Amino acid sequence: KMNFSKLLNQLSEIQGLERLRFTSPHPFHADDEFLETFAANPKVCKHMHLPLQSGSTAILRAMKRGYSKQWYLDKAFKLKNLSPEVTLSTDIIVGFPGETDADFEDTMDVVRQVKFEQVFSFKYSPRPLTKAAQFTNQVPDKIASERLARLQNLHKANHHANMQAQIGKHLSVMFEELKSNGKIFGKSDNFFNVVIEGSESLLGQIVDIKITDIYKGALFGVLQAQVA
Repeated sequence: KMNFSKLLNQLSEIQGLERLRFTSPHPFHADDEFLETFAANPKVCKHMHLPLQSGSTAILRAMKRGYSKQWYLDKAFKLKNLSPEVTLSTDIIVGFPGETDADFEDTMDVVRQVKFEQVFSFKYSPRPLTKAAQFTNQVPDKIASERLARLQNLHKANHHANMQAQIGKHLSVMFEELKSNGKIFGKSDNFFNVVIEGSESLLGQIVDIKITDIYKGALFGVLQAQVA
């Protein structure tokens, strides 16, 4: 038996395996050993999906998530300090029963501070046989819709700023897909979508790319060898 940190380190010893990705650890399990292993192991890709669900401590308690707003922020910023190139994605539910304007603003505050690269956001909807479906303090759909729109607009602004900040940087990209227009698509180590002019000879390769622009929602760049 071993914990997840030791498993990551053991897997990284496999010869020929260059990248390790995983998805959706529960924030409550993001202890110091895990965060330090994530940051220090060069084979672990520097992107983490860390579900938030709500930025309100009161709503997190109602959801039985087991952590608070400040606890989550402390983990997110510790991770960013340990691994400055890391990108974070998350899940957020707006309109959970009992969510007040102040609760929602707490969620917006977390999104402003963390500046997630991706946010998968949804309106709460009752599910049969769940305890929350029996709550009498359901949030009106119109209010939940307005909150979701505000949240998504904030994320769009953050996302654009995150993309702009990559211009001029060098990213390690693994190319996965040949496009029909003479371009090739891949993912950076920290999970940005990257497109360059290229051929199928680059498929499966991990190469250094200098980012020069934004292209149709992805980053556009050139091979470092071409830059030199």
